[in-house]
Amino acid sequence: MKKNLITGLVLSVFALICGLLLSVVNMFTAPVIEARTEEKINNSIMEVCEVYKNNKDTYTIDKESIKHDEVDSVYLVKDENGEKVEVIYVVSAKGYASTIQMMISVTKEHKIERSVVISSAETKGDIKTHDFMMDGKDSLADFDKLSGSTISSKAVRKCFYTALDLSYEDLK
Repeated sequence: MKKNLITGLVLSVFALICGLLLSVVNMFTAPVIEARTEEKINNSIMEVCEVYKNNKDTYTIDKESIKHDEVDSVYLVKDENGEKVEVIYVVSAKGYASTIQMMISVTKEHKIERSVVISSAETKGDIKTHDFMMDGKDSLADFDKLSGSTISSKAVRKCFYTALDLSYEDLK
Protein backbone atom coordinates (compact mmCIF):
# COMPACT_ATOMS: atom_id res chain seq x y z
CA MET A 1 0.00 0.00 0.00
CA LYS A 2 2.79 2.39 0.97
CA LYS A 3 4.66 1.55 -2.27
CA ASN A 4 1.58 2.51 -4.35
CA LEU A 5 1.29 5.81 -2.47
CA ILE A 6 4.95 6.66 -3.11
CA THR A 7 4.61 5.75 -6.80
CA GLY A 8 1.51 7.95 -7.06
CA LEU A 9 3.30 10.88 -5.42
CA VAL A 10 6.34 10.50 -7.69
CA LEU A 11 4.09 10.44 -10.77
CA SER A 12 2.16 13.48 -9.50
CA VAL A 13 5.37 15.45 -8.95
CA PHE A 14 6.61 14.40 -12.40
CA ALA A 15 3.31 15.53 -13.98
CA LEU A 16 3.49 18.84 -12.11
CA ILE A 17 7.06 19.47 -13.31
CA CYS A 18 6.10 18.62 -16.92
CA GLY A 19 3.11 20.95 -16.71
CA LEU A 20 5.27 23.78 -15.40
CA LEU A 21 7.84 23.21 -18.15
CA LEU A 22 5.10 23.30 -20.80
CA SER A 23 3.81 26.56 -19.34
CA VAL A 24 7.25 28.14 -19.49
CA VAL A 25 7.80 26.99 -23.08
CA ASN A 26 4.37 28.33 -24.02
CA MET A 27 5.20 31.67 -22.44
CA PHE A 28 8.17 32.05 -24.80
CA THR A 29 6.65 30.58 -27.96
CA ALA A 30 3.15 32.14 -27.87
CA PRO A 31 4.30 35.63 -28.97
CA VAL A 32 6.36 34.14 -31.81
CA ILE A 33 3.45 32.02 -33.01
CA GLU A 34 1.12 35.02 -32.82
CA ALA A 35 3.56 37.19 -34.81
CA ARG A 36 3.92 34.53 -37.51
CA THR A 37 0.16 34.11 -37.74
CA GLU A 38 -0.29 37.87 -38.10
CA GLU A 39 2.41 37.96 -40.80
CA LYS A 40 0.68 35.14 -42.66
CA ILE A 41 -2.64 37.01 -42.50
CA ASN A 42 -1.01 40.24 -43.76
CA ASN A 43 0.65 38.41 -46.65
CA SER A 44 -2.68 36.79 -47.55
CA ILE A 45 -4.39 40.20 -47.47
CA MET A 46 -1.81 41.49 -49.96
CA GLU A 47 -2.49 38.46 -52.13
CA VAL A 48 -6.29 38.84 -52.24
CA CYS A 49 -6.67 42.64 -52.22
CA GLU A 50 -5.18 44.28 -55.32
CA VAL A 51 -6.64 47.72 -54.60
CA TYR A 52 -4.87 47.91 -51.22
CA LYS A 53 -1.67 46.28 -52.44
CA ASN A 54 -1.28 48.90 -55.18
CA ASN A 55 -2.51 51.92 -53.19
CA LYS A 56 -1.47 51.52 -49.53
CA ASP A 57 -1.21 55.28 -49.12
CA THR A 58 -4.86 55.95 -50.06
CA TYR A 59 -6.62 52.85 -48.71
CA THR A 60 -6.86 51.47 -45.19
CA ILE A 61 -7.76 48.07 -43.82
CA ASP A 62 -9.59 47.84 -40.52
CA LYS A 63 -10.19 44.59 -38.69
CA GLU A 64 -13.82 44.49 -37.64
CA SER A 65 -15.35 42.70 -34.71
CA ILE A 66 -16.72 39.37 -35.84
CA LYS A 67 -20.46 39.45 -36.34
CA HIS A 68 -20.91 36.09 -38.05
CA ASP A 69 -20.65 32.53 -36.79
CA GLU A 70 -19.18 31.21 -40.04
CA VAL A 71 -16.37 33.77 -40.19
CA ASP A 72 -13.07 33.85 -38.30
CA SER A 73 -12.14 37.46 -39.19
CA VAL A 74 -13.52 40.38 -41.18
CA TYR A 75 -11.39 43.17 -42.69
CA LEU A 76 -12.94 46.24 -44.30
CA VAL A 77 -10.99 48.04 -47.02
CA LYS A 78 -11.81 51.75 -47.12
CA ASP A 79 -10.78 54.54 -49.46
CA GLU A 80 -9.44 57.93 -48.40
CA ASN A 81 -13.01 59.15 -47.72
CA GLY A 82 -13.72 56.23 -45.40
CA GLU A 83 -16.06 54.58 -47.89
CA LYS A 84 -16.09 50.78 -47.92
CA VAL A 85 -14.70 49.44 -51.20
CA GLU A 86 -14.04 45.82 -50.29
CA VAL A 87 -14.48 43.33 -47.53
CA ILE A 88 -12.08 40.49 -46.80
CA TYR A 89 -13.28 37.41 -44.95
CA VAL A 90 -11.32 34.67 -43.28
CA VAL A 91 -13.83 31.82 -43.53
CA SER A 92 -13.62 28.18 -42.40
CA ALA A 93 -15.55 25.07 -43.38
CA LYS A 94 -15.12 21.39 -42.54
CA GLY A 95 -13.56 19.44 -45.38
CA TYR A 96 -12.94 15.70 -45.66
CA ALA A 97 -9.84 15.40 -43.45
CA SER A 98 -9.53 18.86 -41.91
CA THR A 99 -10.99 22.31 -41.62
CA ILE A 100 -10.31 24.43 -44.69
CA GLN A 101 -9.59 28.08 -43.93
CA MET A 102 -9.77 30.61 -46.77
CA MET A 103 -9.33 34.33 -47.19
CA ILE A 104 -11.80 35.76 -49.70
CA SER A 105 -11.97 39.36 -50.92
CA VAL A 106 -15.34 40.69 -52.16
CA THR A 107 -15.71 44.03 -53.94
CA LYS A 108 -18.51 46.56 -53.35
CA GLU A 109 -20.07 45.22 -56.57
CA HIS A 110 -20.36 41.89 -54.68
CA LYS A 111 -17.87 40.10 -56.89
CA ILE A 112 -15.08 37.91 -55.60
CA GLU A 113 -11.82 39.68 -56.31
CA ARG A 114 -9.49 36.94 -55.16
CA SER A 115 -9.24 34.03 -52.79
CA VAL A 116 -6.51 32.01 -51.16
CA VAL A 117 -6.56 28.87 -49.04
CA ILE A 118 -4.76 29.80 -45.83
CA SER A 119 -4.73 26.37 -44.23
CA SER A 120 -5.83 22.87 -45.08
CA ALA A 121 -4.65 19.35 -44.39
CA GLU A 122 -6.84 17.68 -46.98
CA THR A 123 -5.55 14.35 -48.22
CA LYS A 124 -7.01 14.29 -51.74
CA GLY A 125 -6.17 16.78 -54.47
CA ASP A 126 -4.20 19.96 -54.05
CA ILE A 127 -6.83 22.25 -52.57
CA LYS A 128 -4.29 25.01 -51.77
CA THR A 129 -3.28 25.60 -55.40
CA HIS A 130 -6.47 24.69 -57.32
CA ASP A 131 -8.09 27.54 -59.26
CA PHE A 132 -11.80 27.42 -58.45
CA MET A 133 -12.40 30.03 -61.20
CA MET A 134 -14.22 32.43 -58.87
CA ASP A 135 -12.18 35.62 -59.42
CA GLY A 136 -14.51 38.34 -60.73
CA LYS A 137 -17.65 36.24 -60.20
CA ASP A 138 -20.76 37.27 -58.31
CA SER A 139 -22.35 33.81 -58.13
CA LEU A 140 -21.27 30.21 -57.72
CA ALA A 141 -22.54 29.16 -61.17
CA ASP A 142 -19.02 28.76 -62.57
CA PHE A 143 -17.50 27.16 -59.46
CA ASP A 144 -14.85 24.64 -60.58
CA LYS A 145 -14.73 21.79 -58.08
CA LEU A 146 -11.61 19.76 -57.53
CA SER A 147 -12.06 16.38 -59.16
CA GLY A 148 -11.91 13.49 -56.69
CA SER A 149 -12.39 15.79 -53.71
CA THR A 150 -16.14 16.19 -53.45
CA ILE A 151 -16.34 16.90 -49.72
CA SER A 152 -13.40 19.32 -49.80
CA SER A 153 -14.87 21.09 -52.82
CA LYS A 154 -18.21 21.45 -51.02
CA ALA A 155 -16.40 23.03 -48.07
CA VAL A 156 -14.64 25.52 -50.36
CA ARG A 157 -17.96 26.26 -52.09
CA LYS A 158 -19.49 26.93 -48.67
CA CYS A 159 -16.69 29.41 -47.92
CA PHE A 160 -17.36 31.28 -51.18
CA TYR A 161 -21.12 31.26 -50.54
CA THR A 162 -20.64 32.63 -47.02
CA ALA A 163 -18.38 35.45 -48.24
CA LEU A 164 -20.71 36.48 -51.06
CA ASP A 165 -23.80 36.27 -48.87
CA LEU A 166 -22.33 38.30 -46.01
CA SER A 167 -20.88 40.95 -48.31
CA TYR A 168 -24.38 42.32 -48.98
CA GLU A 169 -24.70 43.18 -45.29
CA ASP A 170 -21.10 44.26 -44.64
CA LEU A 171 -20.68 46.54 -47.67
CA LYS A 172 -23.78 48.69 -47.03
